[in-house]
Amino acid sequence: MFQEERLLKILAYLKAHQSMSVGEICSHFQVSRDTARRDIVRLVQEGVVERTHGGVALPELQKELSSYQDRLIEESSSKDEIGRLSAKLIRDHETVYLDVSTTVQFVAEHVEAKQITAVTHSIDNVSILSKREDLSIYVLGGYLHIQNRLLSGPSVVDKIREIRADKAFIGATAIRPDGLYYPYEEDVRVKKEMARQSDQVILVVDHTKFGAKSRFKLDFEYVDIIVTDQPVSSEMRELLDARNITLIECTTENPQDGAESR
Repeated sequence: MFQEERLLKILAYLKAHQSMSVGEICSHFQVSRDTARRDIVRLVQEGVVERTHGGVALPELQKELSSYQDRLIEESSSKDEIGRLSAKLIRDHETVYLDVSTTVQFVAEHVEAKQITAVTHSIDNVSILSKREDLSIYVLGGYLHIQNRLLSGPSVVDKIREIRADKAFIGATAIRPDGLYYPYEEDVRVKKEMARQSDQVILVVDHTKFGAKSRFKLDFEYVDIIVTDQPVSSEMRELLDARNITLIECTTENPQDGAESR
């Protein structure tokens, strides 16, 4: 069994049992303690587990998060509509950042603009866009994060600093009155750099993200447009208006091709 397959099975076990010891890894997969320890080191480095005395466990926050595949299925019809409307904002020949997000993935599904350059560190975005022969794909390289299906590491942010884009499409784990939130600090660094290198930033999120909780904050100042699937609260609407952020609700508004914010 290859290490990647074993790591996925360890994560599946953790999802059901919350923790796993070195001995249990050895007995489940018939591997040595050295191999089990290497697996633990790899999972800890990728940020999906916490080392415990004698094994590994899911981080407290991770217990609250669904897997990438689960999140893709949840609210899929709403995310599809968000993606369809958001993709209309992309013009022919533009360079666009496509973040790692289940909702941004639906943007990639609906891109109709011609001769664009898509810049991404999402494995799924690459797979979707590779079916198109009339566009270019630039992959931001780094370490493979198995569970969230992305490439990560300092090289991702370094390369973003070298690429100017017309638009960036980003997601969020939570939206609260003081900003956007993400489970990992690197998420914020990547989004922030994409925003700095783009003329316009479009946040695509379904209604479940409003009022949710996560750990690391990105200020609203980095966002120009928010596309969501249901009307937001009057308080949130006032907050966004005060920050000059354009709000597009799929139930009431349709963006115009190439729409500009502010």
